[in-house]
Amino acid sequence: MGAEEAVRAGEAAGGAAVGALFEELVREHGVTGAQLAVHRDGTLSEYATGLASVRTGEPVTSRTGFPFGSVTKFLTAELVMQFVSDGDLDLDEPLAGLLPDLKRAAVPALGTATVRHLLSHTAGVVDSLEHPEMRGPSYRRFAGVCAQQPALFPPGRAFSYSNTGYCLLGAVVEAASGMDWWTAMDSCLLRPLGIEPAFLHDPRPGQNGAARPVAEGHALRAGGERAERVDHMTSLSLAAAGGLVGSATDLVTAARPHLADRETFPQRHLLPEDAVLAMRTCVPDAEPFGLADGWGLGLMRHGHGDDAWYGHDGAVGGASCNLRLHPGRSIALALTANSTAGPKLWEALIARLPEAGLDVGHYALPVPDSPQGAPLADYLGTYANGDLALMVVRDDSGDLLLTRESYTDYRLSLHEDDLFVARSGEPGALPITGRFVRERADGPVTLLQYGGRAMYRL
Repeated sequence: MGAEEAVRAGEAAGGAAVGALFEELVREHGVTGAQLAVHRDGTLSEYATGLASVRTGEPVTSRTGFPFGSVTKFLTAELVMQFVSDGDLDLDEPLAGLLPDLKRAAVPALGTATVRHLLSHTAGVVDSLEHPEMRGPSYRRFAGVCAQQPALFPPGRAFSYSNTGYCLLGAVVEAASGMDWWTAMDSCLLRPLGIEPAFLHDPRPGQNGAARPVAEGHALRAGGERAERVDHMTSLSLAAAGGLVGSATDLVTAARPHLADRETFPQRHLLPEDAVLAMRTCVPDAEPFGLADGWGLGLMRHGHGDDAWYGHDGAVGGASCNLRLHPGRSIALALTANSTAGPKLWEALIARLPEAGLDVGHYALPVPDSPQGAPLADYLGTYANGDLALMVVRDDSGDLLLTRESYTDYRLSLHEDDLFVARSGEPGALPITGRFVRERADGPVTLLQYGGRAMYRL
């Protein structure tokens, strides 16, 4: 066997090992359907398994669309960076100069925030602000609603993950392009990349939903042995933050301009090198506790230095999505799943991919094991961020619960330094680490950090 044949044989063996591992873990975790796409050594490998719907029995293929959830933000950021590269936007231009409604903001600080602040979740904007009156393809009125909301903190002061901030970027795209976000995403980024556009909600006239098949969401029931259909539960106003639909291969395609082998990618001109470098340059004031080691412009960082990986994660009702890329090693991979067990599948896959010769960097949530350091009463109360309110209460046994109306309760274990671990009884759910924050060491708790969100005590 010659050297070239040996390389091909090794690549085939590696791809087979990844595929076998993927199939094994999908079955083990009871995931209804999933896709995995890997670009490595200049070769794309695609894997698809399971059902797009238990209701219809339709199988998953490499073309099946899955909700991207918050991984939509990665593509919205790429779209914004196209306009920055073309000179139609300035990353550091105050938003009030782009969005006239912000000049009349109840809290003027929002108008001083910049496009860079929105992209890096450092604008001080609340996480979730649904706009039920939004019916058509325009974020202009959404910007007006945001203008009346109090800020979490002055722009650039800290990090708080914000869906609302990316919806405001939908309004920024409209201002820069003269097109609505859906049309700009479709015509400026997705189609030029060779990606078939699809959205959870497409309000443009004549658009009757996605032409491609879309996987339904599923939740594990009956002890994790049975899957039931659930709604994706994403409103129209959240489209620019979490409304895209596509395949794992589509995500890998969108990641190609960020890799060192971009010269082999015909569509590399869509995102110049300075644009992709800016996207992965982490913002100094962004400390994304509980999510990643750092945050750039639409990309989270896992690890440090030359061995850092970048990407984004997302979830909607009954589905999840994960993207990772390593620029220097020219590797990109994406996982889509239409099950509440998807996050657990991702964790298991990352842990075992080294067996198939693929070691993917991943931020590991700190799971403290130190004893409780303060009285439980210190933490009781309601913590809010925009429309989202979480309550810390005691149950009948005296233990702490983190609860939200109409959602599953999480049981809290408290540890030193005001860290906590929240655990749900839902099948397949992963524990979440957060922390309570005090203005001074001996002062009262004023803030809760949970899933990257800053939530202030009422």
